[in-house]
Amino acid sequence: MDRCGMCRRAFLLFAMVTLAPVPAMAQQKSTLETVKARGTLVVGVKTDYPPFGYIDEGGKTVGFDIDIVEYIANRLGVKLDLRPVTSANRIPMLMNETVDLIAASTTITQEREDVVDFSVPYIVIGGKFLVRADDKITGYSSLAGKTVAYTQGTPWGEKLKAEQPAAKHLVFQDKPQAVLALLQGKADAYTDDAAPLAIFAKQHPGKLTVVGEASRPLPMGIAVRPNDSKWRDAINFALIAMWDDGTWRKLHQKHFGADPEPGFIIYNWKL
Repeated sequence: MDRCGMCRRAFLLFAMVTLAPVPAMAQQKSTLETVKARGTLVVGVKTDYPPFGYIDEGGKTVGFDIDIVEYIANRLGVKLDLRPVTSANRIPMLMNETVDLIAASTTITQEREDVVDFSVPYIVIGGKFLVRADDKITGYSSLAGKTVAYTQGTPWGEKLKAEQPAAKHLVFQDKPQAVLALLQGKADAYTDDAAPLAIFAKQHPGKLTVVGEASRPLPMGIAVRPNDSKWRDAINFALIAMWDDGTWRKLHQKHFGADPEPGFIIYNWKL
């Protein structure tokens, strides 16, 4: 090879090395850096789902999830911006970067793990059924031919298909619509997490009651965009700190009126 040919080859090799695409992880800026630079943590929360997130009598968004993210924001030294989400739009809003994380009573499932990453579980909740007080429904076995309401974006529809194929499905965008359908007789049962159903029953004494076991206790997590371990770990460390300093237990007692599931713990990662 002549000298010019050698020069051309050297130039091509140099170009291949210097102009090669940078790996995605190297290019990606962590949400942690974005949040700290912005000075505000933007969070997707429920506003129709007591005690996790709801509007109080003064028009303020409050709840267990809200207190959790307030702690995280304070730990990061930033302000908090709450954005209302539904079960159906919460993950799309996270993935299109409208919010930095989701703290919206989101159960950790394998299907969701294919799309987002989750923090360590920060609470464990089982599912039940909300029914009219004069009804004989006790669980899946008594739902054949009955109409069962649930909200879009939750796993309850697939669970209902598996446990009671003969049931009819009625899907809503938000929780109050499902409760109203039950009161009006359009639905025979409404399936969801046990904690909010208990509150809905208290709001309609003598009319609605909670029955059965729709699911065993399942973990909920804070959802973040995938492939950002720096951001996910910042959330995990905040949850661990909240558990260790006693704040988490106080918040659980405040919003649920009881201690957590006996076996639940947020483990510290330090030796």
